[in-house]
Amino acid sequence: MNFPEYGGPGDGDGCGVVDHHPDGTAVRCAEAGAWHIAWEHEGPDEIRTSFVCDGHMETVRAAHPYLDRHPVGTDCTHPGARWVDSRIGAWCRAPAR
Repeated sequence: MNFPEYGGPGDGDGCGVVDHHPDGTAVRCAEAGAWHIAWEHEGPDEIRTSFVCDGHMETVRAAHPYLDRHPVGTDCTHPGARWVDSRIGAWCRAPAR
């Protein structure tokens, strides 16, 4: 699968996509994540995910395949949160306390 270069988890829900500039420098985006993307399945119960800002979401939509996406919500960064798919859309659910 063709993924954008990702600099790893940022500050909580930060974007983290790496931009390459004509002068050869590479800079990780520091914008707040606006979208939570499910890239691919990693085993039967795991999904590879990341956050991207609004600007990088346009790049992703134009050039990279992904399973699903949803706006970043309060449960997305919760430890142990799970991706939930339904007929009304996708979201993250934190584990029951």
